[in-house]
Amino acid sequence: REVWGLRGRRRGLMTVKRIAWISDIQAPFFHEAAVKNLGKFLRAYKPHQTICIGDEIDLPQLGGFAQPWQEVEGNIDEDRKLTLEILEYLGVTDVVGSNHGARVYKSLSRRLPAFMNLPELRYDKFMGYDKAGIKYHPNGFDFAPGWHTCHGDAFPLSNKPGQTALNGAMRMGKSVVSGHTHRLGLSAHSEASGGRYGRIVWGVEVGNLVDLSSSGMAYTRGYANWQMGFVVGYLDGRRFTPQVIPIQPDGSFVFEGKVYR
Repeated sequence: REVWGLRGRRRGLMTVKRIAWISDIQAPFFHEAAVKNLGKFLRAYKPHQTICIGDEIDLPQLGGFAQPWQEVEGNIDEDRKLTLEILEYLGVTDVVGSNHGARVYKSLSRRLPAFMNLPELRYDKFMGYDKAGIKYHPNGFDFAPGWHTCHGDAFPLSNKPGQTALNGAMRMGKSVVSGHTHRLGLSAHSEASGGRYGRIVWGVEVGNLVDLSSSGMAYTRGYANWQMGFVVGYLDGRRFTPQVIPIQPDGSFVFEGKVYR
């Protein structure tokens, strides 16, 4: 045992950090069964950190194609309360800034720019994250050595799952976990010379939790190259291993031999 270092390995296993990612809930247009099943899973999985990498709220009233009369439809206050309720149900610890959340400030900058300096309109206060103890990262953050997580709306888009995140990784020179595309996948790029590996960067896309049949997704006309899902990962020192988990159209999924439905 001393030769193979088994005791050290056992000690190392105790230090492995579990991280979970979700993305693109877009409340109130979320998939209720998927969110319900994911909540049950996360309570059993007990991640050390659960990251929502953006578009947790849809804010259709403030979208770029919304007409002035549409801005008073629905209820933004009810939508943000629902969003916070979902995030707390899922045990989210961190939220990353995204294009849908930015709709509030884009709308203000066009009409009432002076209001952008009000502290109560700071996004984490506006959404109630500060009181809920949820950390807000407007520009994403590095969660491990050589790994970054962000929404992904600034990256060159690809219709191939995992490729948009990889486009960002190749630009940044570090691996990326992102959302935005509503696609679920993992891709990589390796550099090698003389029979030796050089840099390897990974692109991981987290999928979505939206209801494609909802009124908020009507602009897709029912057709979308999207995949519901989420990502979990294991961090041991400098080593990080991601795992993509697909969610079926009925909201069910399998993780390590157990069905959540």
